[in-house]
Amino acid sequence: MIQPKTKRPYFSTADLLTLAVLAVMGGLFAAWIVRPLMGPAVLVFVFLGPLGWIGLSGLFVIAPVLAGLLVCRPGATTLRGAVQGFIEMLLGNPSGALTIVLAGLQGLGADLGLAAFRYRPSLPAALLAGALGNLFSVEFIIFLRGFDTPYNIVVGGLTAAVSGALLGGMIAWLLGQTLQRAGVTRRLGLKPYVEI
Repeated sequence: MIQPKTKRPYFSTADLLTLAVLAVMGGLFAAWIVRPLMGPAVLVFVFLGPLGWIGLSGLFVIAPVLAGLLVCRPGATTLRGAVQGFIEMLLGNPSGALTIVLAGLQGLGADLGLAAFRYRPSLPAALLAGALGNLFSVEFIIFLRGFDTPYNIVVGGLTAAVSGALLGGMIAWLLGQTLQRAGVTRRLGLKPYVEI
């Protein structure tokens, strides 16, 4: 008797565990480390006025980009973002349930950046994922909070893209390289990492 082929799940157990761990770690990192840095950032990036926090906002997209580089599947960073947003909300994020939308937008932007490189982990993919992930969430906040002047939209958007690429994408790439060299990705059963 011929056994019917069982359909392989879209996300493996290793993928789901990786996404869950990165969602929890990303939520804790955002709530306890990055958020307190936003006040001093306003003093450094004075050209953005009250939106000076955008200069360091790229730190928020480290976890989504790293998740995309490790799992390499469409939708992985968006799913992880929604879970992280829920965790941040439970940790008392002042934005409440809106945090789920913001973290989801970070994941969606990172997904689109990685899609441009067919989800093959590379430094250019990480930089684009970080730039788009941060740009999506920052522009949403600019419009949501009523700071949508042409200057804020353009200069804030450019600052968000650069911050996302350098602080989010570059750091995620370096973390991914470190995990690869330490053998963590191989032991978890994740795809091999491409080095540049």
